[in-house]
Amino acid sequence: MKRASKIGSFFLFPIVVYLAHLIARDVLHLYSLYPNVDMLFHYIGGLSIAYTVSQILSHLESEKITAPLNRMLILVLVLSLTATTAVFWEFAEFISDQWLGTTLQPSIANTMQDQFLGILGGSTWALIYFKRDRQQDCRDSSSRI
Repeated sequence: MKRASKIGSFFLFPIVVYLAHLIARDVLHLYSLYPNVDMLFHYIGGLSIAYTVSQILSHLESEKITAPLNRMLILVLVLSLTATTAVFWEFAEFISDQWLGTTLQPSIANTMQDQFLGILGGSTWALIYFKRDRQQDCRDSSSRI
């Protein structure tokens, strides 16, 4: 139970981003006033997904559920899982438009832009994580000397 709540806590960032998006869209009507605010939410959404993936991978390693993962493998997993999430998010918007009559995807260009920004946000976090992990390794190496 404790392990499940720990993993569940990793999803707090994406949940906050999604709730902020709903408030901005439905309560504050920011999407009507500033249509480009959608771009910011897709970017931050991608960043939050990548953060969550990296936290889960770190947790799995620290709990010895998985063997230690190579840095490059972590980078590939973070990027590929973030990109997959962005694609499935756009699938969900498409289904909503088709079945519920919403207009979440006004054009193919908008859909491609949304996916790109989600992946860009994920790439940003992957680079931050990779650089931070590398600096930690350097500190650990210098403390052993």
